[in-house]
Amino acid sequence: MKCPRSKTVCALIGLLSVISCADSCSGKINTMCEKSNEDSPRSDQPHIITIIADDLGWNDVSFHGHDQIPTPNIDALAANGVILNRYYVQPTCTPSRTAFLTGRYPLRAGMQGIPLTTGERWGIPVDIPLFPGHLRNLGYTTRLLGKWHLGYYTVDHVPTQRGFDSFVGYYNGYIKYFDHTIRQDKTNETGYDLHRDDRQKLTIERNKDYFTDFLTEEVEDVIKSHDVSKPLYLQIAHLAPHSGEPEEPLEVWNVTEVNLTLGYIKDINRRKFAGMVTRLDNSVGRTIKALKNAGMLENSIVIFTTDNGAQTEGLHVNYGSNYPLRGLKFSMFDGGVRGVGCIYSPLIVNSSRVSNELMHITDWMPTLYSAAGGDVKVLGELDGVDQWPTLKYGLKSPRTSLLLHVDEKFKVAGAVMGKFKFLQGNQVNYTDFYGDSGDGDNYPPYSAASVVSSAAGQAISQISESVATPQQIISLRLKTKMSCPPFQEYVNCTSRCLFDLSVDPCETVNLSEQHPEIVELMESYIEKYQDVLVQQSSGLYDRTSSPAKFNGAWMPWIKFNHNDESASLLEVPQTSSAGDIIMNLRSIRQS
Repeated sequence: MKCPRSKTVCALIGLLSVISCADSCSGKINTMCEKSNEDSPRSDQPHIITIIADDLGWNDVSFHGHDQIPTPNIDALAANGVILNRYYVQPTCTPSRTAFLTGRYPLRAGMQGIPLTTGERWGIPVDIPLFPGHLRNLGYTTRLLGKWHLGYYTVDHVPTQRGFDSFVGYYNGYIKYFDHTIRQDKTNETGYDLHRDDRQKLTIERNKDYFTDFLTEEVEDVIKSHDVSKPLYLQIAHLAPHSGEPEEPLEVWNVTEVNLTLGYIKDINRRKFAGMVTRLDNSVGRTIKALKNAGMLENSIVIFTTDNGAQTEGLHVNYGSNYPLRGLKFSMFDGGVRGVGCIYSPLIVNSSRVSNELMHITDWMPTLYSAAGGDVKVLGELDGVDQWPTLKYGLKSPRTSLLLHVDEKFKVAGAVMGKFKFLQGNQVNYTDFYGDSGDGDNYPPYSAASVVSSAAGQAISQISESVATPQQIISLRLKTKMSCPPFQEYVNCTSRCLFDLSVDPCETVNLSEQHPEIVELMESYIEKYQDVLVQQSSGLYDRTSSPAKFNGAWMPWIKFNHNDESASLLEVPQTSSAGDIIMNLRSIRQS
């Protein structure tokens, strides 16, 4: 049931002053029904919307130059904003989300390496402040919708205790798209993992909706009910296009429609993946339209990013494509860490361009905090740098180097410095070239007009004095389309590899022997970070986390006492009349 939105109803509720919009919404976000957005004072600070795709590859968006999967709404953001052509993320999801929310390399918190799985007793340490908490200090309302994946073993680790005012989504790395469950690999225990949490309680959200559509409706509800006199930080962390469980890894919302609209893709797995991506693109369009309808888009910053590259084969295969880049998710080759990314905002002065400036996922926290009017110095020691002047005006980036990753268990590391990229150790994870080229004679030709007429394109045109023309859209697309020089063979990186990405973006020729001085410089750079590395978790499953204790749901299972550092198991919490779990956080802390 939707919250009542009419001015008459809102006026009556305002007179009573004690009835909240959530009371008529069966537990929707507890926000008092405000005056209509048309009459409300506006926030001077920008609304910040972060859209994170999961395991989306370089070649899975059409603004990168290939026709196979049309993404007109994402393309509209890119064409009217800034396309990030040298933007790096982490090889996997937990490290990338750690980097995004802390502004620091994951190794400083022991969050590098293999991602969290269900029932493991670790997460971002609770003494490390996160981005939403910093924004709350600036007066922002902070919402997280979708994926968390940064630890939930104690109630102190869940999103609403880490700076978010509310959370609707899942704690673990992925869920099935319709039944919202995830299976523990070691024990085969399956648990439900969809939650609706606020700062006072944790509850289970029961439904069977296709997750991308469910998430989009939640996004629209949050935006529609937001008090526009306050700035909003909304993090939309999509499940798509991550795969589900191995027996049915690719779940689409409507098989018939996918076959009808994408039948030209002959590989059925790639076609299903494309269906997941186009539904994600539809969600982006609905999000931008909702911002426009709420009168928020003209003062918003919207970023779109992947967390890592696609996984064409192997563990958590989703049939995405990083073509023509080398490597996959889990790899430090560019297919794993060179991310799809763009930023759109009417506040950007120099827009509709491709940025070839170096950028890293840790940069978002200081960049967006700066754009929100905050003093970056109060954030403490960061690895990220403030890129807002670079993005807004097209100035040169302050970043000249970045650490790709250090994994002390596998004894591998990597860094980028200027045009050079250095990989250290025996690179064994997905070192080949994979994925569909995205080109085919039977594919519908790219339509710049569809970008202009998309929901996002139309919303942008209604609040902007100038928008990207079809000619500009085509021109930008040509600038981002990557190709590699022909090669017959490529180097196998077993010890040290040095690549010149300016002429060898596909990482085929090892220059380490020709440039020993650069290798020495890169090794010193990596060693500096190895000195501050916190050992990553052993990743052991804790059997006391069993969802059988919590009515079949994955929930926090440890009560942590910060005074004596002793841990004890949480008692089985109360249940609602429908049998759903409710954890009252105040009661837990007082017990």
